[in-house]
Amino acid sequence: MKLQLYIIAAMSENHVIGLNNSLPWHLPDEWAHFRKVTAGKAFIIGRKSFEAPDALHSEYRNVIITSNPPEQAEPRVEYAKDISEAIALLSDETDVFILGGASIFRQMLPLADRMYLTIVHAQVAGDAYFPAFDPKDWELASSEFHGTDDDHRYSFSMNLYIRKQPE
Repeated sequence: MKLQLYIIAAMSENHVIGLNNSLPWHLPDEWAHFRKVTAGKAFIIGRKSFEAPDALHSEYRNVIITSNPPEQAEPRVEYAKDISEAIALLSDETDVFILGGASIFRQMLPLADRMYLTIVHAQVAGDAYFPAFDPKDWELASSEFHGTDDDHRYSFSMNLYIRKQPE
């Protein structure tokens, strides 16, 4: 079975994914969706994103991309110096989720089979951005809209994009 790589991210309409190494929004229902989609799966994540105060970690397996790994790894944590080493470490997996940050998303976008991409319907300030991608390369397989309410300041759409096969 071929390793499938899935990007999972939330971005604002102006492509912001972070501010000061944190999410610029609090969307509990989007986090519940994230947990459901990624349950029991391995993650590839950059070091800064892994260390973010609001980071979500896999209870199964986390591969952290860093040029400076610690001497002692935490349980369920492995380290890789780059994308190719991270993929090699996870070659026995079938589904792997890419959690960012921005440079990891940029490097992984050409390799991803799917994108679970939540669009937060707002223009927000930030210092980390999701890379531009060509919508012609992707098919929108599903989209679930969530309006604002007492727990969600912003409305958002949880989208699943599947990479189109070359013709």
